[in-house]
Amino acid sequence: MKKSFIVLALAAAPFFANASESNGIGYTYAQLDYVYQDGVNGHGINFYPNGGVLSGSYAFTDNIFGMASYSAVEDSRDHGKFKNPGWTVGMGLNTPIGANADWVSQISYADSDARVKLRESYWGCTDCRENLNYQGGTISTGVLGRVVDGLTANAYLGYEDYSHHYDGNFYADFGMVYSFNPTWGLHGGLRLAEGVDTYTVGLRASF
Repeated sequence: MKKSFIVLALAAAPFFANASESNGIGYTYAQLDYVYQDGVNGHGINFYPNGGVLSGSYAFTDNIFGMASYSAVEDSRDHGKFKNPGWTVGMGLNTPIGANADWVSQISYADSDARVKLRESYWGCTDCRENLNYQGGTISTGVLGRVVDGLTANAYLGYEDYSHHYDGNFYADFGMVYSFNPTWGLHGGLRLAEGVDTYTVGLRASF
């Protein structure tokens, strides 16, 4: 069901672009979000990590931009604690496809640590820690457009793959930014992937 939704979202991207009104979309900003995840791990156990992510983008030219992020989420349940700090760095290309819409493609390198610590008295273990470093990347493409004055939205389809026998996974990434003025805006995002949904909300400062 979720994969079908992702395919439909990509198919709808050109229609979303045609609904745009004017270009002038900015790619230089800093953003701070609260992040909440709802997922199921490989053992069928639900997990709900939450935390924060600091991200930014810088336009080197009219069509090339760089981006980076640092995130840290954690979850405490089942007599244990899970932490997942990580960072990404990447590049993007944007090209106008309408009066106020761009087709955007991005590629990023990602590095994160999955840290698990179990309560020794409950689990009866002597070394109750595990730390896996995941390295890999993501690639995505889709539409970013201005819906109305002060409101932009995106719909991207992506693919991610990491080390430690992680199975490659498609995902859909949706976001909206409502700008109060030329500098400040409110951001909201939803990322749908197999096994985990990620919700973000926060502030963006555009330059």
